[in-house]
Amino acid sequence: MLKAIDVRKAMQRPRLKGAGFQKIREMIADKGARTPFLVLHRSMVRENLAKLSRALPGVAIHYAVKSNNHRAILEEVTAAGYSFDIASYNELVQSAEAGGDVEGFIHSHPIKSPDEIENAVNSGVSLFVVDNPDEIGKFAAYADKVRLLIRFKVRNSSAVVNLSYKFGCEPANVLLLADRIRILGIKYHGLTFHVGSQCTDSEVYTDAIETASRLIDKLKGKDFDTRLLDIGGGFPVAYTDKIPSIYEFCRPIRRALKEKINPDIAIACEPGRFISASAVTLVASVIGASIRSRRPWYFLDDGLYGSFSGRLYDHCLYQVYTNRNTTWKRSVLAGPTCDSFDVIYNNVLLPPLKIGDILLFPSMGAYCSVSASTFNSLRKAEYIVID
Repeated sequence: MLKAIDVRKAMQRPRLKGAGFQKIREMIADKGARTPFLVLHRSMVRENLAKLSRALPGVAIHYAVKSNNHRAILEEVTAAGYSFDIASYNELVQSAEAGGDVEGFIHSHPIKSPDEIENAVNSGVSLFVVDNPDEIGKFAAYADKVRLLIRFKVRNSSAVVNLSYKFGCEPANVLLLADRIRILGIKYHGLTFHVGSQCTDSEVYTDAIETASRLIDKLKGKDFDTRLLDIGGGFPVAYTDKIPSIYEFCRPIRRALKEKINPDIAIACEPGRFISASAVTLVASVIGASIRSRRPWYFLDDGLYGSFSGRLYDHCLYQVYTNRNTTWKRSVLAGPTCDSFDVIYNNVLLPPLKIGDILLFPSMGAYCSVSASTFNSLRKAEYIVID
């Protein structure tokens, strides 16, 4: 059973204007939509791409397909003139089928199988990420076809998901890896880091940029020409906590890049969550209700094994919207499976709900549907794409 989580403050009187629920009812009536389903707003994908582009002018955007690989999102990224950060050959195929130019992709996964590398290289990908000597050795057979970015570890990240635990070399080892690349006759192309997912402190980025600046100088002293610095993703989304606008959040990052990085060095970023999260809203229905230990329990037709997988893997608190506004009580919100583990929230303020009531959960476009399963052979939430 999940540890009890008091989300009262974060979800105090969640609400949505009546028009929003009316639109959902129309979808159910006109389109025959059956809950649970996910509403994907193409316009929000476009808006998020434009916001990040304004916040980081001159920085090439490579959308992190891992956060949400829905075809509509990939098409909007391509239509806006941006590229992709991929972590597998299948992501490569999906992005290419959506119109992406494979030659511009960054394969950012630091650990890849030999087959993965062969398929990617044969498809036209040339830019890969490494963080250890053994990984570099896998590219010896493709020395004339690939360029390598060295990923270094980020220290003291405040991100919700720490991505330096599993990946990234110690900064002190970067020169050793660059030497290994040179010995094998492969092209060193640059550096990359990732501050972690849902990072709410821009100082983590500026510290990493400072580290990158020092490394670039040391590499230059050994005749290594850094062509690209990839600052990764991790840009935050407002779930239940307030965060500054992306333009304000990136202000210190813009300043650090301008002051610390030579303008001849290209800069790239790998946003996933920031592009996909707010573009998707989950619509779920109450399918059961009970009183246990004097506390209301409500069972939804989606749960931890489905779209709410992000509660586990992404450690997210998602807002709950309801059009009821009566007496609010501490309640339990559970999923539809036969597993007692499938509890979304143990302690959430909700009004009295009835079987058939609809709840909306905004900003569920990142790391939700991609990790959802069909446990108990229950249907995964399907998408409805609009605007």
